[in-house]
Amino acid sequence: MDFQNVNPLNVRLNMVSGNLLPMINRETSFSFFWKIYSVFVWLSQIFIPIVMVPGCIYVPIEKVLTDGMICFVVFTEMSFMIVRIHARKDLVCPLIQKLNEILRTADETMKNVVTTTLKPVRTPLNFYWSAGVASIVAWSSLPFVLVFEKNLFRYEDYRIPAAFSKQPFSLKIFILGNLFLLISAIYTFLKKVGVDVYMVHLVLMITAQYRYIALKIAVIFQEEDEVDESLKKHSPGINRRKEEEIRALCRHHNDVVHISSLLKELLSLNFSLIYVNSVFRFCFIGIMLSSITSATFGEAISIVMYASGAVVQLYILCSCVQQLLDASTEMTDKAFHENWNQLHPSIKRTFILIIMANNLECRIATFEKFNLSLPSFMMILNQSYSIALLFLKMK
Repeated sequence: MDFQNVNPLNVRLNMVSGNLLPMINRETSFSFFWKIYSVFVWLSQIFIPIVMVPGCIYVPIEKVLTDGMICFVVFTEMSFMIVRIHARKDLVCPLIQKLNEILRTADETMKNVVTTTLKPVRTPLNFYWSAGVASIVAWSSLPFVLVFEKNLFRYEDYRIPAAFSKQPFSLKIFILGNLFLLISAIYTFLKKVGVDVYMVHLVLMITAQYRYIALKIAVIFQEEDEVDESLKKHSPGINRRKEEEIRALCRHHNDVVHISSLLKELLSLNFSLIYVNSVFRFCFIGIMLSSITSATFGEAISIVMYASGAVVQLYILCSCVQQLLDASTEMTDKAFHENWNQLHPSIKRTFILIIMANNLECRIATFEKFNLSLPSFMMILNQSYSIALLFLKMK
């Protein structure tokens, strides 16, 4: 078991999207083919804002708000997060190395904890990427029906406002431009999904370590309760063994706290950006949803699918960060209800220190107000709704 092989979806999305985020504790782990592939994907992504900026200038404001702004918001968030992680390989590689050192010597308990921690998000993440890709394909393909209606086209005829040449332009330019926008939009989304899944994987892997410590402490104390009282009196070695196990868990906890500090330094700015960006993203999704009554059936279905996937994505991120926070502050909750106060004084002192360590909560945010958590999930949606109403009044 290691960081890479416990989550096949993370590995596949990382490759297909061209993100090539670190998967092992070395900087170079991808073949020449994948590096060239990644370069071409990034070139297509860089070209999108270049053609969108002039396109948005020459189309109506309604078109910019409903079809253009959400692309800018997603592109900004995606590119910043990926570049940020690549720029901080001095944090990512040691973090993965520390995790791998722990996982490669994992016992069955840790393997079970890691599996049960990762399993609940698999289905939602699969829904997120599949619903998103399907909606983007459907949404971006609808303009192709215009080829049967006219021979000259304008910028607003593209689903995403873009300027590849002076308008009006020919059928050939329209088809090629629309194909480019379709493929680029899919890759933009896949790159965003890829980095989201990568960050969720990092958070859950550390959450699993906190849960493992909590479970092992509780198991040690439960075993202590099951030992016959007369055996305790005549076997001082039992207390010694328990003390060694507790100290081993303390060393493990020190390693996990160190890894958590690396994670906070790596992802805190990303998660704060996600908070702010999500407010605007759901604002423009709300504007798109408000236009469903005047949209075709295909447009309405694609917008609803994309909105559903976006809500699931935000909820997964908020839920995972909340799980990490809870796990880091509840390590001793299970063990506290055992008869720990009847143990050897040295074990009791160690356990009290672990209880105090619960105050070292793992909160990932650069700014306290922009912190992802389950309460902030509803705050983001409420703020998005308010801003969307302002934009709709401007229209």
